[in-house]
Amino acid sequence: MASAAYTPGNPSGLVADLNEAQRAAVTAPPGPLRVVAGAGTGKTRVLTRRVAWLVHQGAAPWSVLAITFTNKAARVLKERLGALPGGESVYAGTFHGFGAWLLRRHGDTIGIDTRFTILDRDDQHRLLKLILDELAPGEGRLRVPAVAAQLSWLKNGSSGRAPLALDRSGMEDVFEAIATRYAERLRAASLLDFDDLLLESVRVLVEGAGVGDVLRDRFRHVLVDEYQDTNRVQRDLLLQLVPPGGSLTVVGDPDQSIYRWRGATIGNILAFEEDLGGGNTVVLERNYRSTGRILSCAEAVIAKNTERHAKRLVTSKDEGTPVEVHRAGDADEEGRLVAARIRRWVEAGRRPDDIAVIYRVNAASRAIELALRERSLPYRVVAGTEFFQRREVKDLLAYARLVENPADDVSFLRIANVPRRGVGDTSLAKIRQRAFDQGVPIAEAAREAATAGVSGKALKGLRELSQLLDRARAQPRRPVAAILALLAEGSGYKAMLETSHDELERSRVENVDELVAFARQLDEREPDVELSTFLERAALVSEQDDVEEDGGRVQLMSAHAAKGLEFPCVVVAGAEDGWFPHVRSVDEPGGIEEERRLFYVAMTRAEDELVLTFSSSRATYRGFERRLPSPFLGDLPPADIEVHDRAPSWGGAWSPGPRPAFSTPVAPPPVSGVEGEVVREVGSAWTVGDRVQHPYFGEGVLFDVGGRGEDTRVTVDFVGHGRRQLLLRHARLERIR
Repeated sequence: MASAAYTPGNPSGLVADLNEAQRAAVTAPPGPLRVVAGAGTGKTRVLTRRVAWLVHQGAAPWSVLAITFTNKAARVLKERLGALPGGESVYAGTFHGFGAWLLRRHGDTIGIDTRFTILDRDDQHRLLKLILDELAPGEGRLRVPAVAAQLSWLKNGSSGRAPLALDRSGMEDVFEAIATRYAERLRAASLLDFDDLLLESVRVLVEGAGVGDVLRDRFRHVLVDEYQDTNRVQRDLLLQLVPPGGSLTVVGDPDQSIYRWRGATIGNILAFEEDLGGGNTVVLERNYRSTGRILSCAEAVIAKNTERHAKRLVTSKDEGTPVEVHRAGDADEEGRLVAARIRRWVEAGRRPDDIAVIYRVNAASRAIELALRERSLPYRVVAGTEFFQRREVKDLLAYARLVENPADDVSFLRIANVPRRGVGDTSLAKIRQRAFDQGVPIAEAAREAATAGVSGKALKGLRELSQLLDRARAQPRRPVAAILALLAEGSGYKAMLETSHDELERSRVENVDELVAFARQLDEREPDVELSTFLERAALVSEQDDVEEDGGRVQLMSAHAAKGLEFPCVVVAGAEDGWFPHVRSVDEPGGIEEERRLFYVAMTRAEDELVLTFSSSRATYRGFERRLPSPFLGDLPPADIEVHDRAPSWGGAWSPGPRPAFSTPVAPPPVSGVEGEVVREVGSAWTVGDRVQHPYFGEGVLFDVGGRGEDTRVTVDFVGHGRRQLLLRHARLERIR
């Protein structure tokens, strides 16, 4: 590595092993810089060397701010910077971590208690459940996850389809009351959710007296990884930190922007120079990950998108073996062929953890998991339930949060009767009412539970809980691991698991032990670390941070979870129309392009070998359903693929092309340049042979109609887009007369 050869007298060591484009990105003068980094082009190396180069050119290390999207990426960046002079003084962290850092120091300038507690997703849902029970009891149309998503959507000013169709449900007033009550509860308990960490940081920079000037003076150089996945608020935060023409380096790839559903906007990276009042762009096209044929196929797919920055990846490896495309008769056969292909890789010397199976829809994993079990192939479902979201981990963290923040009502209500101490709903209702009447936190009201009418076992249990929390608070300098151990044992929580008659419950003890071990590692690395710091880090852990080297298991994961990972051998399963692209994407502006980017991300995880699979039919809730191959498969260059068709009886052999289709009974020929009146006939019957118009796919001919009522699906032969299967109620089809 060049960084090892670097010395203050030999700065050329920073760029000696870089290609021309990487070198241009690293050594560009301070100012607005956009690095369009294709998959596998070494963007992390460029980001690290860019920081080192700026420091060598005279930037103080503490004046450099590097922002990543995951804690894992931040750790990797810190490790690499640690080997460079002054690298340990660079601030490297996530957007949310930086927001927490900023608000701890300057939140009081806008009235925020700097001792706030971060409300993670699970506890946010618990709080919203309480509010729904208060304001909309029995209201089945409002569910907690959707309400949380709607709140986030509104806070971030997201575009596209809202999580809740409030205008159609007649629930606007109820939702407004819920949002108001939610904000009040957060303020009263000094809680901030993830969205608040960024929104309030922007507000501090705009409204906090002198804070913006102070931070702009400190952070003279800002670098951001994965800029294609930023949302509007994150962009606003950066534009408040960096003045027009300032030193802002963003690294990203528009072709890998796949988080629109959580507010990300591809427009941020595409409009970077416009936002910064000019700037430079460097494009990284030399790929060090994938073979030539894998890249050829991936590039052929993504080239059909219009929202992108033109580039063409070139491999540094050989052409490699052809990309395999397998068609199976049904899902179970697809599972068996995937397992058989994995078995051949393993027998050829691949480790199981060299292999990943990626899918768009989680349901695709069922048959694959069964087939892997049948062949005794070990596997792991990545991000199925992340460590810090497991119930027992969340419970113990709730105890710890109460030690740190006695006003945290959500945490108190979570553990008030866990383990069981006789505190039922009636007792909790009495305590909550007293807390409301006196304007105090519920935990404080619980100290005087007797005056609230609580007695017997519940009163004894609440007193013991208060005493335990007091003991934990009495030694603030105690190691975090010791505090967690005290809470786990003193509460009886660990004993509850250990003595359970349920084997699954007993196995949860391992996760409690692992949490304490995690804290102990932190105590050893940072002897003076405080409980608040530990809780903050635990709250900011993301699903990708939980992906560990697993020492010998095939990795099964969604295409979103695969982002940022790479494997020698990859299977992309369930490559079918309606799944990849997802049926919901058809009617969303930009939806098909995002699905194509997601397919591109899945393909480019492969280093040496790539297999794409799909089924001709799948079992559904109402029976079996015929499936069409993903239209993305039709973009694959024939010279770079090898087709394995196990279902010729389902309509003839499949082959790539601009209109992938089965040789099933022929519909009327597709029309070109059809003239006629476009008429919307919502209630009329649809007939094979109807000429139709779609807002994205254009003109076509109705090929098949199946299903009934809301489950009616139509297959349409579109001009230039091939045959597409659509759910009629979402299809927005119009008949052409």
